[in-house]
This record gives sequence, C-alpha cells and structure tokens, in this order.
Amino acid sequence: MPPPESAGVIPPELAAEVHIGAGPLRTVFDTLRRIAAADTTCLIWGESGTGKNLFAYLAHRLSSRRDGPYIEIGCASLPDPLIETELFGYVRGAFTGAADDHDGWLLQANSGTLVFDELDSLSLAAQAKLLRVVEQGRFTPMGGRAEIVLDTRFIGLTQGEPGELVRRGVLRQELYYRLALFALGLPPLRDDPAGFPDWLAFCIRTEARRARAAEPELAPDFVHQLARHPFPGNVRELQNLVRRWVLLYPGAAVPRSELPAQPGADAAANRLRSLAEVERDHIVRVLRATGGRKGEAARILGIHRKTLLEKRRLYGL
Repeated sequence: MPPPESAGVIPPELAAEVHIGAGPLRTVFDTLRRIAAADTTCLIWGESGTGKNLFAYLAHRLSSRRDGPYIEIGCASLPDPLIETELFGYVRGAFTGAADDHDGWLLQANSGTLVFDELDSLSLAAQAKLLRVVEQGRFTPMGGRAEIVLDTRFIGLTQGEPGELVRRGVLRQELYYRLALFALGLPPLRDDPAGFPDWLAFCIRTEARRARAAEPELAPDFVHQLARHPFPGNVRELQNLVRRWVLLYPGAAVPRSELPAQPGADAAANRLRSLAEVERDHIVRVLRATGGRKGEAARILGIHRKTLLEKRRLYGL
C-alpha cells in the first residue's frame, strides 16, 4: 500500500519550512521532531483533515527509517475476517485457496514504519492480536511454524482523543499504553490562528510542487479574509482549495471570488447552494454530532458505511 497521496510528494526538508511562527503549530513540529528522533511507537490524533497522515509520514521521513518501507493501513475499510491474513500473511496450504506464500503487512513493513489509520475502527479482538505483536516484536504467519522477528515502527492514528476512546471501550487500554509512548494531538485550524499562515504557505508550496506549476499569488486582504473561514474540513479543506488555485491561477493573482463563503452569508445565497454543497455540510454536521463515529453517522444519514467513506473522500473531509 503506497504512502497517502498528500504525503508522497513531500520531501523531509519541507517540514523545516513549516517550522516557523508560533502557537500550536510550532509546538506540534517540535514534538514531531522528538518523535522522529526517538524511533518509538506513537499515537497521533485529531479531527478529520488535521493532517494525521501527513505527520505520520513526516515522522517516518525525518527518522532513521526514512529509506525503509512506509505502509499505511486504512482500518475503517478493512473487513475483520481479512485482518489476520493481510496483517500476518500466510504460508502455502494454510487454508483452502492459499496456493502460494503471502507476505503480510507486518513483513512488508519490516525495517520501516507501519501506520494504522483510524486504529479504533479495528475490533477489540483484532487490537488484541496487534498488541501481542507490538509487545513481542515478533509474529508467525498463518500456517507457519517459525517466528519472524520484526524491526518495525508502529504508529496509530485516531480522530478521537485516545484516552476518551479507551473510556468509551473502543480502544484497548493495553494497546493505548503500548503505543502512546508519544501522543501527538493536532489542533483544528480554527484553534490555531497563529499557525494558519504557515499551513497556507506549506499547502501552496506543496501543491505547486505536485503540479509542477508556479505558485499563485494571494493578496494580504485575501489571506486575511481566508483566515476568517472556519474550515470545518481543516487542513484537507485548505489543501483542496489551494490545489484548485494552483491549477487555475499558476503564477497569477487569485481573485476574491475564489474565497470560500463566510459564516452568516445571506439566506438567499444559502438557498442557491448546489446539492453537493448542502450534502457536504450536512455530513460534516452529523460527523461532528457523533464525535466522528462513522458507523453511527452512516446510520443517521441512512447510507452504508462504505458510501459514507466514499463521500468523505469526494468532499475532502
């Protein structure tokens, strides 16, 4: 499984370019550098879109494992019956249909970093199996006899605060304690006005590099108005906006018409929003009301969990 799209084009030196200014963002990057240097397990948590995948990838790229494999597992979309075969792998003849040996994610990530996105989406039984591997540093493929010793760094990502997830019974306490040698909480954009200019500069630089295009120009008043937007989709929403500007206005000034609608826009304008905008905003409200619990949000929305995941990707949530 390749690195997340938002991370794969970001060289480690770009992290230093964001490490400026003050406020929560600077604290986050100071902590990130300590996590990278320590080369130990960690948990990264924050609202959807706050950059958890990006920070996990940077922790890998800034560490001594930078040349090793980086594998990210989307736990929410992984059916429970497949977890054991995909995580541990199997040997030929382990079960009906196992015609050849299959290296699981644990072996593929050996000498590198293995990231569990939405860790709390794993069943408690699956978390127990993972805990055993993290504690012992070794595992046996399905149907195999010989243990394999691991040199793998484990990183867990969650939307909810890990301690609260433990209290709710969706994250095993033992796994929490084992992974949380370092815990990095990412602030939402609305709570980090001091860091907003740094995030904006980072997104512009990254998206221009991705598109091989000149950076668009943003007037000071444009940036001031942009900073007032609440950004319910956090950094991911900002990244999507910047990606659009890079494609439409390379090396040119971005017009004020490109500013996102501000809170309190008149009711007539709201009534004229597209169906996609209305749907996106409603999904955001439901996800907030359920604390990011996708199963409950899908039930309230009256759609399948997989459909909700697809719509999140579509709207950049």
